[in-house]
Amino acid sequence: MARTHHFHPELRHATVPTYLVSYGFPLLLSLYEIFRLVDWVSRRGFSLYGFNQMGYDFTIMLAFFALQIITQSIFLISTVAGSRPDVGHRVANLGMGLLCSAAVLMFDLLLQARA
Repeated sequence: MARTHHFHPELRHATVPTYLVSYGFPLLLSLYEIFRLVDWVSRRGFSLYGFNQMGYDFTIMLAFFALQIITQSIFLISTVAGSRPDVGHRVANLGMGLLCSAAVLMFDLLLQARA
């Protein structure tokens, strides 16, 4: 008799909107950061001198991060209020999304500090 192992991927435990909110924001922040870097290199070359004086770009990224926190808080409140059985998985996904976005912001700060 064959013995099977049951594989329970994370996707079964958390809804698709939770994944989109959790990882969509960091993906958009990453794409914006890549766009900023490619634009900088195409205009000024690989010298990052003056990268920290780009103006409002980092402020936009911080505002987007604040929007992510607000949106994820609403998702978390609705999950807890709805007494969903997969609260732990959703919290883990939302937390990982925040960590990914924070990593992108830290990368940008490191680039600004080296400039």
